[in-house]
Amino acid sequence: MAGEPRKPDPLLILNGADDEVAVEDFNRNGFHLHRGLFDHQTVSDAVSWLKAQQPQELAKSWTEQEPGVPLAVYSVVHLGKDPIAQLVNNPKMLEMAGKLMGQPTYIWASKVNIKAPWCGTVEYYHQDFVYWKDRGYPRDDMMTCMIFLEKHNVHNAALHVLPGTHRLGFIPHQPFININGLAKRMIPPDKLDQLYKKHGLVAIDAEPGDVLFFHVSLVHGSSHNISPDGRMILLAQLNTVGNEPIDVSTHAKQFNIERAKEEVEEASRRYQYFKEKYEKQVAADDPTFCAPIPDQEK
Repeated sequence: MAGEPRKPDPLLILNGADDEVAVEDFNRNGFHLHRGLFDHQTVSDAVSWLKAQQPQELAKSWTEQEPGVPLAVYSVVHLGKDPIAQLVNNPKMLEMAGKLMGQPTYIWASKVNIKAPWCGTVEYYHQDFVYWKDRGYPRDDMMTCMIFLEKHNVHNAALHVLPGTHRLGFIPHQPFININGLAKRMIPPDKLDQLYKKHGLVAIDAEPGDVLFFHVSLVHGSSHNISPDGRMILLAQLNTVGNEPIDVSTHAKQFNIERAKEEVEEASRRYQYFKEKYEKQVAADDPTFCAPIPDQEK
């Protein structure tokens, strides 16, 4: 039925018994959900270790925990020797990724992302390649691996994907500034209407230890988490050995400068808007920007 998320084809969700089917499904749909790649105890131990750490002890960038902001450890968590690093570097994951991509892969970036209970922020529909193509990676022969560290379902802002959209190549995105003031990219709503009618929508339902492998050109997104349950995932960005990056440091610097410029411009615009709003409130004889007050209550 239109407007309702389409349930995944059972062939998309395997237990590792048939790699050929997994490859076929990945090529057709752009993702493969591998059930139970990691056992619950291994995942639980990694989560317990992470939650016991302080940001300064991790020596990573840790977004502050505040309403609307996802708590996240960014950058290179895969370079450590702790339980999280051991999880993301497990040969089982890299082996499966190589089979799905048809050539060896390697991790070049990783992070832990947490959508906090009640206030985890939204991720509008996009392709991951929009963030990598301007950093010196010539082709979209890349993959994102999502290791589920906690229960993941529609209740707590599950990832939604549009199957088969990876075959379309890069889709133009539009820039926007999110609720946290960060420069992001999203696919325009009118284009999403077209994609949804042709490709449908799948909500990913996963347990701790499951791993979602998806192509960097697969269109995906997730909503705000307004549930009482947090949503923690470990992300690894993988590149194929044949997709040799070109002058990454220069491209990445320019990419970061452009995004920072967008953020500064939007922050300035917002500051000016709220400054004028404040000044109008101070100067007004009657309250503005609110419902009219009945005469008897003035």
